[in-house]
Amino acid sequence: MRRCLTDSITNLCAWLKRNRIIKLKDEFVKINLGTGLSVTTGWINVDVSLNAFFSKCPRLALKIFYRISQSKKWYSQKEYCNILRNHNFVCHNVKYGIPFPDDSVDYIYSSHLLEHLFKEDARNFLKEAYRVLKKDGIVRICVPDLEYAISLYKKRDKERALYYFFSNCKSGYFSHHKYMYDFDLLRQFLEDAGFNNIERFSYRKGKTPDIKLLDNRPEETLYVEATK
Repeated sequence: MRRCLTDSITNLCAWLKRNRIIKLKDEFVKINLGTGLSVTTGWINVDVSLNAFFSKCPRLALKIFYRISQSKKWYSQKEYCNILRNHNFVCHNVKYGIPFPDDSVDYIYSSHLLEHLFKEDARNFLKEAYRVLKKDGIVRICVPDLEYAISLYKKRDKERALYYFFSNCKSGYFSHHKYMYDFDLLRQFLEDAGFNNIERFSYRKGKTPDIKLLDNRPEETLYVEATK
């Protein structure tokens, strides 16, 4: 009985998260999924991190949280506070869907997120991306390139190669890779979700706006765009 009640509550919470809808004020909408703190002006940044959760807190609270945050390894306190206060963050786990209405988004950007989802969750994520995009909307997916990881192994750089499959990171469950992609694998996932015009692009090249500010890690990354 207790287990049935727990399962029911869990399923209800998942349903509520999946059907959470972000109200949009702008006609032209760009969303960045799984952002961390790599953000730029004009995008709605969706992330499951505590940084996103606390982003709307007063600056004093952010200064306190900064002291216990791992972000201090890469950002000064001023940079950290400015990023969270001056950009639009939504705290949400994309495992439960993308919390936007059907046909409401012009561009989706996602960098080094898909590989952190299990295979079926990744498929659902791409179906959700297709659902929320407007007709002719574009998604840009950036993931570690499986071919690059294999090339490291062939060069006997085994430790770096194995990192892509067995992360040594102890910072949490979400940091671990659950799947890997080359272009053919990612293209098939996108096709299955309904996308067309699937193209491979190089670093900071493509049809997505602001990629000169958003793209990173060019050596290891596979960049792919697709159209609804």
